[in-house]
Amino acid sequence: MKRLGVVLCLSVLLVALATSFCFADDFAVKKTFPEEGNHTLNPVNIAVKIEFTDNVTSKDAQKWNAECFTLKNSSGKKIAVKPLYNAKVYPNEIWVQVTKTLNPAEDYVFTVSGDLKNSDGEALGQDYVVHFSTRDTAKDNKVNMGIMALMFVGMMVFTVWETKHKLKKEAEAKRAASNEKVNPYKEAKKTGKSVEEIVAKTEKEKARQAKRKHAAIKKEEAEIEIEDTADDGVKHVKAARPIASAGGTLPKSVADKRAAKAKAEAERAAQKAKPKSKGSKQQQKKNKK
Repeated sequence: MKRLGVVLCLSVLLVALATSFCFADDFAVKKTFPEEGNHTLNPVNIAVKIEFTDNVTSKDAQKWNAECFTLKNSSGKKIAVKPLYNAKVYPNEIWVQVTKTLNPAEDYVFTVSGDLKNSDGEALGQDYVVHFSTRDTAKDNKVNMGIMALMFVGMMVFTVWETKHKLKKEAEAKRAASNEKVNPYKEAKKTGKSVEEIVAKTEKEKARQAKRKHAAIKKEEAEIEIEDTADDGVKHVKAARPIASAGGTLPKSVADKRAAKAKAEAERAAQKAKPKSKGSKQQQKKNKK
């Protein structure tokens, strides 16, 4: 029995030790931003973000770690920094704010001291170093200005091309509207093309114009066609046209009225056109007196 009790005690002790080793992770830095070797950082309003494996935002930890962050430029000069905490939202993170604008296109070294502790008082053990560099803002400005200049030139070229294209189309339309005849010999001399090519192009253009004109006529005829647009069978037209165009005849009463009206208007016009009589010589003498 004693031997069995000793074996059981040793087994429990071994399990407890193994469990503690399995769950005990070392306190360390998980990641940072900027990361090691970053060279795209803007020199204005920089803050280095450090994420740890454990909570580092307790009041004691903030007190212990106040002096555990160092930033140096390429000359080894220290630059003032200030640690920032948000225990509720980011309990495992410390944001280290750089209190001044850095120089563009310069290398920097950021160091987290190995003395930094988590909220349980466990130290980091060794320094954690991050190397990064700032962007060359002067070069960025030149690149941006170049891009803007290219865009401006592109817009100008496109505007000129569009204007020329529009003027060319207007000239072609004007020439087509006025039925301008093309002199193939003159055009061949002007463009350097053969007379046959000019003639073929002219004929092709004439065919296109005729096709467009035919399509326009068809469209116009289609617009005045009678179409059934109501369910009750009532016919509607899109435009007014003479009744004869639909194959109908004018009623005799209407025709008679129109003829009488036309005759009366013709008689009035003839009456106005007759010269007025000046009367007898005696009447003219009286009128003069």
